[in-house]
Amino acid sequence: MLNDADIKKILHTIGIFRFKGYLYAFRNEFDRHTIDEILTLYYFDKYLTRYVMEFTATIETLLKTRVVELCYKWTNNPFFYLIQENHKFSNFRINQPTLENWKSREKRDGEDDECYTHYCLYYKEKYLFEKNKQIYLLGVTLIEIKEDVNYPPFHYLVESATLGALISMIKSIKIGKYDLLHGVSREFGINPKLFRPYLDRLNEVRNRAAHRERLFNRGYRSVRAFKRYHRLRKSIEPHSFADVYLYFYFMLGRVDRYESFDAFFRQEIEPLFVEYRNDRFIAQDANGLNRQMGETEFVRMKSFILKGMGINEKSRA
Repeated sequence: MLNDADIKKILHTIGIFRFKGYLYAFRNEFDRHTIDEILTLYYFDKYLTRYVMEFTATIETLLKTRVVELCYKWTNNPFFYLIQENHKFSNFRINQPTLENWKSREKRDGEDDECYTHYCLYYKEKYLFEKNKQIYLLGVTLIEIKEDVNYPPFHYLVESATLGALISMIKSIKIGKYDLLHGVSREFGINPKLFRPYLDRLNEVRNRAAHRERLFNRGYRSVRAFKRYHRLRKSIEPHSFADVYLYFYFMLGRVDRYESFDAFFRQEIEPLFVEYRNDRFIAQDANGLNRQMGETEFVRMKSFILKGMGINEKSRA
């Protein structure tokens, strides 16, 4: 289907090292597959990346909303997160990418210029950290803070925080006897003792998708499943992408809509392949490979991808 010029152009775009990662998926049967099939794996994975980024962003937004609501039920100090006694870990630090959003920079006229646009619009004219320290943080021990950062109230910080920083705060914050990790875990219907891996998996999957790593046939951090999620995943690999996909629906409170994994497969996974075949962005990137591949060849590739995702015919029984 693809001619030599098309293949050369595509390989130049995606890079030979990334291509090798998908070639390796056929390591036991190189002679049975074509370069078109290898590229199909790559482009289907690229298509999955959109879904992963959307799911993880939605869960991240839900986490941020819950974190702000829960913390402000236990304190009216918007700078409580800077007080050492409000953290379980004495070495807690806010990561540098999050702090970069709140650094003050000198403009030519000598005024401070914050680099985070939303902050400039809604925060700068109302708050100054040095003044807030005297109001909210006088006489308390603080975590390590940086002099060039104009620390915002907690809700602004959470809004701009990276996913990694958000997860670190969830794990660390304890306001009096209130443990934020326990509070957030209950919001998702998960035993607090088993919630950490759920957060770590979210970060892991987001990072892999953000760096365009291979998704469909990778092993992922394990989590302990509950209720309907536990029942639906019994026949698939617990570390597989299929399990991660179920995990997204569980975290968003949608998994109870499905009576069986087969129902989930038909409604949520099967359409991915139909939509991939018709996707215009993939068609542009792949010189129409997704639309030109013959039905027999595509069905064979679909079976190969599903197996890599941790799904086979027995999974759907």
